[in-house]
Amino acid sequence: MSTVPAPPPTRSPSWWRFTDLATTIRTALSNGALIQTANPTSPADVDLTLTLTKEQLLGLLSGARPEDLDHTGDPAVLKRLLTLLDPDDPAFAIVTP
Repeated sequence: MSTVPAPPPTRSPSWWRFTDLATTIRTALSNGALIQTANPTSPADVDLTLTLTKEQLLGLLSGARPEDLDHTGDPAVLKRLLTLLDPDDPAFAIVTP
């Protein structure tokens, strides 16, 4: 019987600033749930701020190196988040008849 590793208990708050979309998203990982707030109005202490484009985000999710992104703060926060993602499956049927 295999066991699933427990998600990290920390919130690991992050800012995602999308330069091409003029949007900022604040995310926090809490008890295995990724919580997002678009264009937050309240200040927050964050562990990492990423400044990127939507294309860079899609590249990151496809395996691009996170070290190549403009960031301030602790890059280990992003690495922790990426380790929780399932690998992509090109054969996954998004729409089936």
